[in-house]
Amino acid sequence: MATCALLAGCALLCLVAEAGAGAWTLPQKKLWGKVTYFQQTTNEWYVASPQFIDGQVVSTGQRAHYNFNGQYESKALFAEGFYGVSDRFDVAVQIPYFDQSFADETRSDPVADAGLSDMRLFAKFRLVDKPVLFSLKTGVKMPTGEFKNEDGLIPVGEGQWDYDFVAQLGRSFWPLPLYANVDVGYRVRTKNDEIDRDPGDEWFLNAELGYNITRKLMLMGKYELLRSDPSIEFGSIVNRSQIKRIAFMMPVLLYAIDEHTAVEVALRISLNGRNYPAGQQFILGVSSAIGGS
Repeated sequence: MATCALLAGCALLCLVAEAGAGAWTLPQKKLWGKVTYFQQTTNEWYVASPQFIDGQVVSTGQRAHYNFNGQYESKALFAEGFYGVSDRFDVAVQIPYFDQSFADETRSDPVADAGLSDMRLFAKFRLVDKPVLFSLKTGVKMPTGEFKNEDGLIPVGEGQWDYDFVAQLGRSFWPLPLYANVDVGYRVRTKNDEIDRDPGDEWFLNAELGYNITRKLMLMGKYELLRSDPSIEFGSIVNRSQIKRIAFMMPVLLYAIDEHTAVEVALRISLNGRNYPAGQQFILGVSSAIGGS
């Protein structure tokens, strides 16, 4: 069992490593699943372009209240599963459900949409074991969620395909109960033909550090960064106001109920951004694994 050997028998670190995140891969024939609940309510965002808000000019990227006492609310469930085809090769699926709404003083009722969102499929190859783990992950997002082109509506589906290419580096520092992982990725985003809009490609960085407080309790710190290119509308119009940028920090507590099942609680805190909701996001997840050679 390559993963646990690399982590020198530390039960909780093995559990984390087998969670499908980072450069680690599952043992052959092992199935790992996770359900994550996400919630955010905020009346602030990082401004997309210079605007006049609350009686003053607000510059691009500045954190500010939505106009007209606006409030954004998002709830989501993510169901995902990873399967170890071999000790070095995983396949995975993620199915999200979103419930999103936005309300302000200009609307008699909030604009809202709820339903299954776009499904993602992944494949991960672990290429190098020493001195650090190195894996390559590819993914595709399919437009399975319903896209609605209605004024002010936040649709659950985006109506276009994405293709992810991610390089992953991981390291266990055993005998210290400590691990680190860094993902660097690029996302190719195709055009939504219904509205003739290319949303712009994205690049992203995810870094995390985990430390076992006890045999069953782990504290993790995560940093996430995403930036998009400008969108292209109607074939040639470059819209820089649609550039998205966001940085998060996230403290996470993970508790191993047993060697197969874990519960985690996290608070995702926005640091800076552009054209993105600001504030805190509450996250609760439950994961479990079965099988394995």
